[in-house]
Amino acid sequence: MATVVRACMPLPPAAVASSSAAPSTDAQAQRSPSSSSARVLVLGGTGRVGGSTATALSKLRPDLNILIAGRNREKGESLASKLGEESEFVQVDIRDRNMLEEVLQDVDLVVHAAGPFQRENECTVLQAAIATKTAYIDVCDDTDYSWRAKGFHEQAKDCGIPAITTAGIYPGVSNVMAAELVHAARSENAGTGGAGPTILTTSFLLLAEDVIAYNKGEEIKLKPYSGALSIDFGKGVKSAYKVLGVPTVSARFGTAPFFWNWGMQAFANFLPVEFLRDKNKVIKLVGFVDPFVRAIDGIAGERVSMRVSSLEAYYF
Repeated sequence: MATVVRACMPLPPAAVASSSAAPSTDAQAQRSPSSSSARVLVLGGTGRVGGSTATALSKLRPDLNILIAGRNREKGESLASKLGEESEFVQVDIRDRNMLEEVLQDVDLVVHAAGPFQRENECTVLQAAIATKTAYIDVCDDTDYSWRAKGFHEQAKDCGIPAITTAGIYPGVSNVMAAELVHAARSENAGTGGAGPTILTTSFLLLAEDVIAYNKGEEIKLKPYSGALSIDFGKGVKSAYKVLGVPTVSARFGTAPFFWNWGMQAFANFLPVEFLRDKNKVIKLVGFVDPFVRAIDGIAGERVSMRVSSLEAYYF
């Protein structure tokens, strides 16, 4: 049993562009991912999500040349060594488009897992991918960023590259679950593992945003981290409404042990909104909180679960 509260809604379905309508170029043919020497760049590869992605890709396709990009060289080189001689660490500044384009020249696919995506005003990685005709996918979990990325649909299509946004556990997986729920009228559950500093940062940043939900077709705004419910986990909100046509939709988020919810509620109620909107200040706050989270996780264990039931999505 877990307590979940209103969180910022999951985002539009994962799809910026498809290359099916555009012819491939000779350069793309030479860099086809089906090639045994295909190269994949994982941005944020030293983080929990990016590192897990790189590991999964390596197991799925041992022949891939995986480039681990992140801020921590020691962690990046350590992961690359574990993945094998086909992997290596590269230093990349995701805000430097020229550097990105240079690195992407010899890359077949870039996986953008360098969050948080909140408060990011530019889709620099996506733009660099389009400029270099490199396939792109991200794990964005921010509404504004996802719709901004979708604005590059035609550019990606004209360049003949696949570009996919919001492909993470939420809203990517949650929206797939919602679609299945609408189709089959049943519930599903899923889990991925613990939450790292980036997820903590995202959670705090979302405390400064109104929650968008839909009630009988009407868009409503709710206070973040409010309306607690107890959900039994034993046995894409915006897109669910706009794409799937579900008239009443909302999302909730919570954690265990239960006292973490008290802490999040205190942050939401007592920290100034201006503080929560400042990414640099929130990152410093996470640096203070994260060691306590890791310590409790060591005692209580860690996991991420998700349930789409009836008209609501729950994250735990």
